[in-house]
Amino acid sequence: MRRFRRFYAFILCNYQAKTQNKIIMERRKFLLASGTVVTAAMLFGAAGVAEIGTGDGIKDAKGRRPDPDQFHEPILRALAFGLNAPNPHNTQAWKFKIVNEMEALFYVDEKRLLVATDPIARQIHIGCGGFIALFQLGAGSFGYSATVEYLPEGDYGFPETGKKPVAKLSLQKSDIGKDVLTKQIFTRQTTRSVYHGNLLTDDEFKKIISLSKPEYASVELINDPQKLPSVLELLYKGMEVECYDWNAYDESRKWFRVKDDIAAKRDGINLRVGGSSGFNLWLSETLLKGYPKKLWHSEYAIKGLLKEHHEKVMSSKGVVVFKTNSNNLIDWIKCGQDYARFQLAAYDQGFCMGPLSQVLQEYPSMKKLYDEFNKMMNLEEPAKIQMAVRIGRSAPLEYSYRRNPNDLIITS
Repeated sequence: MRRFRRFYAFILCNYQAKTQNKIIMERRKFLLASGTVVTAAMLFGAAGVAEIGTGDGIKDAKGRRPDPDQFHEPILRALAFGLNAPNPHNTQAWKFKIVNEMEALFYVDEKRLLVATDPIARQIHIGCGGFIALFQLGAGSFGYSATVEYLPEGDYGFPETGKKPVAKLSLQKSDIGKDVLTKQIFTRQTTRSVYHGNLLTDDEFKKIISLSKPEYASVELINDPQKLPSVLELLYKGMEVECYDWNAYDESRKWFRVKDDIAAKRDGINLRVGGSSGFNLWLSETLLKGYPKKLWHSEYAIKGLLKEHHEKVMSSKGVVVFKTNSNNLIDWIKCGQDYARFQLAAYDQGFCMGPLSQVLQEYPSMKKLYDEFNKMMNLEEPAKIQMAVRIGRSAPLEYSYRRNPNDLIITS
C-alpha cells in the first residue's frame, strides 16, 4: 500500500509538472505573440501587487548601499548614511565638494533633474532635504553632530541649480548619541504594493509624529472613511494624467532599469523593488531590454499599469500630507527633512509609505487636477502641499541600490 502511494504521488507530481510547464509555454507563446499585452499585467502592474521580495535585498539595504564603516574620513562616512534617503525616481541627484575630512558642500546634480515632471526642481530639493536628515542621523551614530548651513552662497533659481550649493555640511565631535530613528536607515523603504490591515488611527499617527518630531512642515493625516476614498481617487488621477503626457511618462522610461543595468547603474526604478519575480520578471525584463518607446507608451501597457495602480492606491490606510506656509527653496529642503524622518518613524512603528504626489507637480497638463486637489484640501497660495503619501502595512520587498559617495564627489 505504501509503495502504491509513493507511485501514485510520483505520477501525480509528474502530471502536475507537465501541466504547469504546458501552461507556462502556452502563456509565454501568447505573451510573446501579443507583444504589448504583456505589459498590461506586468509593467509596474502585477509586479507591484506582489508582497514577496526576491534575492538578497529583502532583509535590509546593506548589500545594495555603501557601507559607512568602509570610510575612514568622517565626512564620507556620514555621506554614506545620507545616500539611503528617499528621492524622486531614485535619481540620487546629489553631488559633493569635499572641503576637508569634516566638511562638504552639497549640490544638486543638474544632470539628473526630472525636467518633464519636476520642471522647477521642487521634488529634487525635497530629496535633498531627505539626504540631509539621514546625514544628520548617521553622524550621530558614530560620535558626531552635524551642522547644516542652508544655501551658503544665497538663494537661487532653476538656472543656477547645481551651480550654487544646497547646503554646507559640517561635523563636530559630540556625545549626543544615536537617535532612535537611526536603526531604520537601512530597513525603511518606499513601498509600492497593496496595503493591508486597518486604517491608520489618530493615536498611531500621533506616535509617529512624536518620534519624527517635524520641525518645519505641517503634517496632517486623512483617515476619515467618508473622505479618504475621494482623496485617493483624485490622487490616483494624477497618475492617469502623467501616463498620457508623453514627455512626463517617457521620463520614467529613461530612469527604468532591467537586468544587469540595475546593479551596474545603481540608480533609477525597476520591477524588482515592486516585488516582481520568476517568469513574470524574466519575461518583462526581456521585453523591456533596450527600453523600447513603443512598448512603454502602448495603450495596453498604460491601461494595465493604471488598473494595478488604482488597486494599490485604493488599498491605502490613510493619506499623509506635508504642507508649508510658503513655497520656496528652503521650504522644499526642510520639508524633505521632515518627510524622511516621518518615514523612518512610520517604519519603526510597523507602517510603510509611498508617495502619491503626481497631482502636486507643476507641468501644464497637471494644472487642472492640481487646482482641483488644492480646492479639495482648502489650500490657498502661497501655502503649498509639498508631499502627499499613502500609508499602511505591507511585507517588505527588495531594496533599491545606491551609488558610492566617491562617485558623487566633484573637484570644481
